[in-house]
Amino acid sequence: MITRLLFLAGALALATVTQAADQQEAAGRYMAKPLKGDYYVYGGSLGDSVPPTEKDRKVSMMLTGPLAKELFDQIGPDRKDACGTGPDHRTRLRGHLTCVWQKGAGHSCYFGLDVPTGQSTHGTIC
Repeated sequence: MITRLLFLAGALALATVTQAADQQEAAGRYMAKPLKGDYYVYGGSLGDSVPPTEKDRKVSMMLTGPLAKELFDQIGPDRKDACGTGPDHRTRLRGHLTCVWQKGAGHSCYFGLDVPTGQSTHGTIC
């Protein structure tokens, strides 16, 4: 009888520890993580930029690393008509989000923000 109680107590303790570890792992997937990338502040248009002003300020942002790969995977399919498309360069678009994969460079995603209006815009020319 005591052996059964000890076995049940041990099984219950193990189940509790396992459940707590699973909950921590699941919570970690939804926690904030650091970003990799860079940004460019400009006025005018991306292809013909000028110094930003109070009324004409845009930000182009580029993300790299795991988040860029995740976004690339989620917004497929590849665009066959995108510039630079080939066996070593793939492009995917969704709204103002552009993600590319380049052999040797990996994944990167681009998007932009028109600061005075708060509207999204493209973050890359091509």
